[in-house]
Amino acid sequence: MPVKVSDTIAPLLSVQDAIFPAHPFTGLLAIAREQNWHGPDLFPVFQQQNGSRISYLQAREGLLQARHYAGDELCIWSGARKSLPQLGQMARGMLAQPTLLDALQFGLKYQLIAGSMVHLQFEMGSVYSALIAHSLFDDVELQDFLAVDHLLTAVNAARELCGPAFRLRQVELRGMTTINLALYEHMFACPVVTGADVSRVLITNEILQLPLKSPDLTIVQVAGAACEQELATVGALGRQSLLRILVDQHCELHNVEQMAQAMGTSPRSLQRLLAREGTSYFQIIENVRIDRAKRLLQTDLSQEQIAEQLGYSDARSFRRAFKRWTNLSPGEYHQSRKLSTVQT
Repeated sequence: MPVKVSDTIAPLLSVQDAIFPAHPFTGLLAIAREQNWHGPDLFPVFQQQNGSRISYLQAREGLLQARHYAGDELCIWSGARKSLPQLGQMARGMLAQPTLLDALQFGLKYQLIAGSMVHLQFEMGSVYSALIAHSLFDDVELQDFLAVDHLLTAVNAARELCGPAFRLRQVELRGMTTINLALYEHMFACPVVTGADVSRVLITNEILQLPLKSPDLTIVQVAGAACEQELATVGALGRQSLLRILVDQHCELHNVEQMAQAMGTSPRSLQRLLAREGTSYFQIIENVRIDRAKRLLQTDLSQEQIAEQLGYSDARSFRRAFKRWTNLSPGEYHQSRKLSTVQT
């Protein structure tokens, strides 16, 4: 049975909430003007009123239109155009931190202020750590595009904080198998691996401990309070997306009735919430199982053990599902990943 979360669950962040400000799209709009795409039409709400915000659904329409004009590599040009000074109090708080790690963690805490359309999260390791891009909403069409854009934005912020001393160990991108690899390696200034199961940048812990120039605890506290107030003003303080809540609760191991009980709601209400977000419980658990299965297939676990961890009755059911997802058997996928690792 899932852990009871009804007493601790935060208010939901919806694809229809108008919380995303204009500044994350400034680079994209600049490209649109340069290329004569009729840029203002991409996000018309921003032209109607200064300081307006848009929802994920509204932003999504503009992003898909822009990608139609420029192709998938637009994500790397858009990410490269963003800079720290655009972020106001969030940037002020980052610049006043003692180390790069402290600055990045401050930025991640308030990433919604920056208009983050994915959820960036640190995973600390013994030698190097990973900044990982998780989907904020269930959007298969844009998740890889947004991950590259946001990871490069974070990398650019780190470069502005530390200068040439900052460097990455490696970038691993989910999907993106047909990209111009040389361009991506030039922009990230490190090796780039495609076809990974999650998009992330790897940074050695030594780099994360680089000192910043002007640490000031007072500024950090003032900036943090201002960021909290900004989140509260736009109604985003403490909110989580429904997708992140379900993933954190290992929804792939539970049916909709069990998950609804854990969230303190009814199955019907949960299904209505998911429909409002443009998805379904089945669709989410299928996507989660795909990603988790791919990661587990790169371990020493047997297919029987993987099937059990994913909630399947036996290995045969798991193999059928995996073939349906990927057009490869688990064994074929495992071999393809081994070959890719050898080549890189």
